Amino acid sequence: MKKIAALIVLFVSVFAASAQVDSATKAKSVVIQPAPAPVVTPAAKPVRKPYEMKVPKDRIVLDLNAANWIRHDDANGFRTRYYSRGLNLYVMYDLQIKKSRVSFAFGAGISFVDIYNNSTLYDSTSGSGAKFTPMPHYPDTVKLNKVAMTYIDIPLELRIRSNRDRFNQVWKVNIGFKAGIRIDAYTRTIYATPRESLRLKPYPDFNLFRAGPTLRVGYSSFNFTAYYGVLNVFKTGRGPSMNEWSCGISFNGL
Repeated sequence: MKKIAALIVLFVSVFAASAQVDSATKAKSVVIQPAPAPVVTPAAKPVRKPYEMKVPKDRIVLDLNAANWIRHDDANGFRTRYYSRGLNLYVMYDLQIKKSRVSFAFGAGISFVDIYNNSTLYDSTSGSGAKFTPMPHYPDTVKLNKVAMTYIDIPLELRIRSNRDRFNQVWKVNIGFKAGIRIDAYTRTIYATPRESLRLKPYPDFNLFRAGPTLRVGYSSFNFTAYYGVLNVFKTGRGPSMNEWSCGISFNGL
């Protein structure tokens, strides 16, 4: 019995020692893994809706033009100068058509036209109508001679844009029509020798109204513009047969 008991004690001791060694080995072999970093999901970008043009940059229109009259007769030797010019300043309001690239615009403004020429203008005090008489020795004795007209205009435009861009960086074609009423007309002559400035008005023979088609084509706030007056510069039977035209550059913005 003593031998059996000794064997049992020895077996238990060996088993316990083996278990301790095995536990220690397992404890040493355990590697602590760091906790995984939380996965950050990037926020979804909001879907950008197509930009809708709410305030187009065409509300103030400034035109700098070369202006002149087309003569349909000799007008008694009347000749205009190439540097005749005009200026338009309009305020316009734009109505977009069903959120499209097309809009309708209307407004009002003032226009100035200076026609430099070689003649003296006589009004119809005798009832025969306005007449131009060429100045002798022009331009040697005359430093400046012009007919100046001022109008209040109502412009209308159908505007077509290449895109509804936030910064107005678009191509534009504007087809329109304008009508105006004359509020002033006078001639101004500055003589070189002797030094003298002469300003005369009014001239009742000029047509009270003007009207005609317009065109504005360009990119962003810079455009080319053109106009042709379908009405005679003078009233019917009260002066030479002439029509006004102009072309130039147009700046438009807020």
